[in-house]
Amino acid sequence: MFEGLAVVLVAASVGRWAARRLRQSSVLGELLAGVLAGAVLYHAGNPAVVILRHAEILKKAEATAMAEHVNWEKAVNSALEDAGVRGEEAETIRTVALRKDYPGFSTLYRSMLLFSSLGVTLLLFMVGLESSLEGMRKVAGSSMGVALLGVVAPFVLGYLATLLLLPRGSDPNVPIFVGATFCATSIGITARVFKDTGRLDTGEARIVLSAAVLDDILGLIVLAVVTGVVTSGAVELPAVGWILLKAVLFLGLVVLFGSFLMKRTIRYFTRLDPSHVKLLYPFALLMILTAAADAVGLAGIVGAFAAGLIIDEEYFGETPPSPGGKTSVESIIAPIEGIFAPVFFVLMGMQVDVGSLADPKTLLAGLALTVVAVAGKMVASLPVKKGIDRLIVGIGMVPRGEVGLIFAGIGKGIGVLDARMFSVIVTVVLLTTLVTPPLLGWAIRRKEGRGD
Repeated sequence: MFEGLAVVLVAASVGRWAARRLRQSSVLGELLAGVLAGAVLYHAGNPAVVILRHAEILKKAEATAMAEHVNWEKAVNSALEDAGVRGEEAETIRTVALRKDYPGFSTLYRSMLLFSSLGVTLLLFMVGLESSLEGMRKVAGSSMGVALLGVVAPFVLGYLATLLLLPRGSDPNVPIFVGATFCATSIGITARVFKDTGRLDTGEARIVLSAAVLDDILGLIVLAVVTGVVTSGAVELPAVGWILLKAVLFLGLVVLFGSFLMKRTIRYFTRLDPSHVKLLYPFALLMILTAAADAVGLAGIVGAFAAGLIIDEEYFGETPPSPGGKTSVESIIAPIEGIFAPVFFVLMGMQVDVGSLADPKTLLAGLALTVVAVAGKMVASLPVKKGIDRLIVGIGMVPRGEVGLIFAGIGKGIGVLDARMFSVIVTVVLLTTLVTPPLLGWAIRRKEGRGD
């Protein structure tokens, strides 16, 4: 476990160093370091990376072995057959899965996934800390417009483009699912760029972050509708309504009562451990709201962002500095986030199969749909008010990241996306994720150069 974490952190450091030399965002360096390390280790047959790349297949094999009481080898072969994986790729997965030390590497994969989840959770918590409820309220109208158009436009454009690219007679559900995948927005990538450039307190950052949180909710609704249409041929309105109700209740209760409860509970934590209250209380609140968001079916990062948003230094009153001499919640949590957030981005890069770009047809289809995916989010910036840079907002909404991969994985799991179409979607996710940091950095510098 610990050697795996060391490798990831070294890769992240090298990536950040290279990014600085090229005057690019550090998150781009971490992503590319993950892509490079993943490609090398995967082709070397590293068990942990093979498990990371093919986790869904191996999870299905484990579920089959437990539910049907079949031996492990038969369960693995069944999962490979169901996933349509054959040839050299299937042999690589089979070799790793049948190793005697597979349980140890599976534990390593789960541990790294835990570190990764903690990293993105801390990142969004820090973003919430550096944001303000008042600032979010000021851009609420624009954020809602950007979020709504940021779901509708990519869905329509993705649907139409896929319809044109697919041969006649193809499954009509495929364009629907591709359109749904294009609705996603990965808040982690954009939040990191805004944070690295010190632009979190700008109107553009507030709009993008608020819209991305709303996108998560709208994306869940779109996914529920599309999955219902694909699997049963009908939209399950109660399920859609329930998702919407849970989202409204969760965010409403946190915003309305979070600050009220904090003022009345911090005092008890202060009595217990005054020197560490600014570490323990915020961290406990972060874990509680992340778990609560996950429990009601929302993305955990929505809860993490909300936790950071409602914390106010004034609630802690006069407390002694931490043992390290730091006095603010942000300065105390920042070093922890600095360790674990890079793990998320490196592991995201490691999951990218650059081999999928070797097929010219897949690459061309991926490039065409990437243009459509970018255009859909650029259209989403139209509702912003005067004085806000539409280019920054549009680019900030572009990356699909892990959210797009989750959508694509669900589509593959229910049999809508075949291996080629899945590779096309992964290509789109990869390209939108990689182009955003340099483009967003350029757009920010462009605005600063104009003196806006």
